[in-house]
Amino acid sequence: MSEVLKNLGDSLDGEKSQLALIDLSENKDLYTYGELDSLITAQAEVLEINRSDRIGLLGMNSAAFVSTFFAIMRRGGVAVPINTKFQKDTLARISEDAELKFAFVDPLQANQLPSNLDQRKMVLRDSTSSFVAAMIPQLGQTGLVLYTSGSTGMPKGVLLSHDSQWAMIDQLKVAMTGMVGIIAAPLYHMNGLLGLWSLFAGGGTVVLMPRFEARAYLQAIHDYRVNVITGVPTMLSLILREEDLLETLDLSCVAAISVGSAPLSETLVELIQDLFPDAIIRNGYGTTEAGALMFGGHPDGIPVPSLSLGYPQSHVKVRLIGGSNSDEGVLEVKTPSAMSGYLNLPEKTAEKMDDEGWITTGDLMKRDKNGFFYFVGRDDDMFNCGGENIYPGEVERIIESDPRVAESCVVPILDEIKGHKPVAFVVVAVGHELLEQSVKDIVLSKAPAYMHPRQVYFLDEMPLAGTNKIDREALASLAAESAATDS
Repeated sequence: MSEVLKNLGDSLDGEKSQLALIDLSENKDLYTYGELDSLITAQAEVLEINRSDRIGLLGMNSAAFVSTFFAIMRRGGVAVPINTKFQKDTLARISEDAELKFAFVDPLQANQLPSNLDQRKMVLRDSTSSFVAAMIPQLGQTGLVLYTSGSTGMPKGVLLSHDSQWAMIDQLKVAMTGMVGIIAAPLYHMNGLLGLWSLFAGGGTVVLMPRFEARAYLQAIHDYRVNVITGVPTMLSLILREEDLLETLDLSCVAAISVGSAPLSETLVELIQDLFPDAIIRNGYGTTEAGALMFGGHPDGIPVPSLSLGYPQSHVKVRLIGGSNSDEGVLEVKTPSAMSGYLNLPEKTAEKMDDEGWITTGDLMKRDKNGFFYFVGRDDDMFNCGGENIYPGEVERIIESDPRVAESCVVPILDEIKGHKPVAFVVVAVGHELLEQSVKDIVLSKAPAYMHPRQVYFLDEMPLAGTNKIDREALASLAAESAATDS
């Protein structure tokens, strides 16, 4: 007898009286598992949709967003959460590409979607029924579409099935049993969604922030005794700067920190470990197309190095291609959490995933003698300087190896002679000072001269894109403007 597949909208697995959600949006409130299930049921009752209808969601993190998101999938629809930072023309193209039947929009996002699209207010509803059965999905049935950030062009819709996402949730939910986790990453991004699903499936409590704001984030960890933190390095770097507030808080409750979406630096790991001395810090890795949880502990119990992603896990296959040897190259993976393809883009799908299910991540990796993997940089971030290939991630890791540096980002600017040359943006670690020449010397002492940044710009904090990653595009524009002004 085949196993019955599970619906992503039916992942609540706590006692009815247990606290499920602490909503820190404008309508601050607390919801038990029974109350949250009633909110989802109420929304599902009024949804007149057919199996596989695609329904948009445009809004900040909130109980209304969560209940609507889950209700769409319970009824067999396809949820399409959309990046609130996309421009109107991009939102219009996504609405057309996804062929949205209608969209739920919160008041803060009014008038952003095309006027010819049926739009409904994203609100909490009172239930008149005690139960709405969740649709049982078929194998491979799409549960949601996540649009990529579009840093290299028009965002692509990634088709994700119910069973592919449960492949990750089932691995995480046991560790989340009884835990309190905070989510500030947007729920149109896999980082936030996987944390949400896993906490609910494990019977934990979600502290949900509408957006990341460093002081509010720290205060919430203290107030609600948060055990699990998930986020990106820039978020952690920002909370370290709130020295006055940190002196007043008790953060001993934090037991686990999972950092993903961008690589960690040794300096940041040490500073975060000092701030959360009882926490285990894990350097996570994942992509929207391939999923997460590919790397973890070593089968022989060898400790995972702090900057390593970990050792390939038994449920995935990995290989490195295009490198100078078998221990370096672009990572390709084969995993049960993989996408079904890109929406309406068969040629792009074929470029990304072959007929056997191998996905090329576009991420350059190195493997050490014990089999641990390390992120080097994005293959498509590479640029040429005087005939030499430069991978920004490599230069950033060198800069961030210095304890005076909290974060760095390297981008290319045009050069009449070299073609391109690297410049660096740097956030200095709290309590330290740094000169431009010092940053250049860090690289010159550890790498070939062509890799060193020709200019260094110091920032109080890095600009963030909609996924809370460093906005490389914004920094590249800023570097180009500065170069034009200096010339």
